[in-house]
Amino acid sequence: MSLTHNLAAADLLNALRRAACPSSALHLYSLLRLCLLPSDPSYFAWRAAVLTLKPLSASSSLPLLSHFHGHLLRSNLLAYPHVASSLLRSYSLLSPSAAHQLFDQIPPTTCNIYVLNIMLASLCRSSDLDSARAFFDDIPDKDAVSWSTMLACYLSRGRLADGFALFRSVTFSTDIAVDYIMLTTILTACTSAGLLPPFCRSVHGYAVRCALPASMHLGTALIDCYAKAGRLDYATRVFSRVPNRNVMHWTAMICGMASHLRNKEAVQLFEEMCQRRVQPNEMTFTAVLSACVNAGLVEKGREFFKLMVDRYCLEPNIHHYGCMVDLYGKAGLLEDAYEVIKTMKVEPNVIIWTSLLAACKKFKNVEIAIEGMEKALALEISDENAGLYMLISDLYAMSGWWDDMMKVRRLMDERNVRKNRGLSSIKVDEPQGLPSAAVS
Repeated sequence: MSLTHNLAAADLLNALRRAACPSSALHLYSLLRLCLLPSDPSYFAWRAAVLTLKPLSASSSLPLLSHFHGHLLRSNLLAYPHVASSLLRSYSLLSPSAAHQLFDQIPPTTCNIYVLNIMLASLCRSSDLDSARAFFDDIPDKDAVSWSTMLACYLSRGRLADGFALFRSVTFSTDIAVDYIMLTTILTACTSAGLLPPFCRSVHGYAVRCALPASMHLGTALIDCYAKAGRLDYATRVFSRVPNRNVMHWTAMICGMASHLRNKEAVQLFEEMCQRRVQPNEMTFTAVLSACVNAGLVEKGREFFKLMVDRYCLEPNIHHYGCMVDLYGKAGLLEDAYEVIKTMKVEPNVIIWTSLLAACKKFKNVEIAIEGMEKALALEISDENAGLYMLISDLYAMSGWWDDMMKVRRLMDERNVRKNRGLSSIKVDEPQGLPSAAVS
C-alpha cells in the first residue's frame, strides 16, 4: 500500500468520523470502499463501517439501517466484532426485535463481551427484567460494564432491593473492581427514592475506602445527594476536596446552596467560578438566577442574565426567562417583567403568566394585568394550573369588572377546570424489601 494511497484512505476516514447526516456518511463510505485495494489492511473497511453506522442510527431510519446491514452481510464485515457490536447497538435503539434476531445470527467467534453487553443493555430497556437477568446470569466472563448495566436496570425500575443485592454480589463474590459508574448509579437511585442521608454516607465511605477519586460524575452525584439530604456541610467538604473542579461540580454546589436558600453563598460561588475561568452552562445560570430571585438581588440577576447572553453566548430558555420575570415581578418592576415576556424568543408558558399576574395583583397594576390576562386565557390551562383562572378572576374583581369575573368562572365550567384541594403526605416506612445495610 503506497503512502499516497494510505493518506487518502486516512483522510476519508477522518471525514467520515465528522459526518453528521446519513447521506454524507454513505457517500464517504462508498468513496473509501472504491479506493481500497484487496491487499489493503482490513482495518480501513471495518472501521469505516463502524463510523458509518453512527449517523445511520442517529437518523432513526430502520429501512436505511437494514439496507446497510445487507451490505455488511455481502461484504462479510459482520465477522468483525466491532462491526457486529455497532450494528447490534443501532438495532437495539430502533428495533429491539431486530436486535434479537441479529444477535441470534452472530457466530460464537464474533460474540465477545462487547456484543453480549450491548444485547444485555437492549434487554434491560425492555419491560421483561427477568429475561434480562437470565441473560446476565448466562454471560460467562462478566466485566464491570455487565454488572453496571444490570445494576442500572434494577435501580432505574425501582427494584432497589434487587439492585443492592446485586451490588453486594459484585463486591463480595467477584474480583470485579467497583468503579465510579456503579457508585454514581446507586447515588442517583438513592436520590430519586429519597433514601438520602444513610445511603449517601455509606456510598461515600465505600468510595473513600476503595480510594476512588471524586471524578466528574461521582463527585457531582455526591454533592447533589448531600445537598438534597440537607447536609450542605458534607456537600461543601466533598466539593472542596475535588482536585480539578469542572462546571458540573460548581453547578451542583450552586444548585444545592440555592435550593436551601443560601442565596448569597450561591452568588459568591458563581462569581468565584467565573473568576477561575470555568465556563458556566445553562443549568448554572438557572441556579444562580433562582438564588437572585429568592434573595431579591435585582441588579445581580440583571447582570448575570446579560453575562449569559453577551459573554458566554448562551441562548436563554424558558427557565431563565421565568427567573427574570419572577425577579422583576417580586421587586415591583412590572414594566421590566412584561418587557422580558414581550422580547422572549420562546412562547411564554402558564407559569410565567402566573408569575406576572401575581405580581400585578400584589402591586395593584391593572394596566399590565389586563394585557396579560387576555393572553393567558388564550392558553390551554390544565387542572394543575387551575389557580391561574382564580388569579385572573381575583384581578377582575379587584378592578371592579364583575361581568368579566363571571365570564372567567363560566369559562372554567366550560373547560371543566376544577381547582385541586391542597394535600400533603409523609413517608413512614422504608420501601418494601429494602435491606437496612445495602452498601458496606
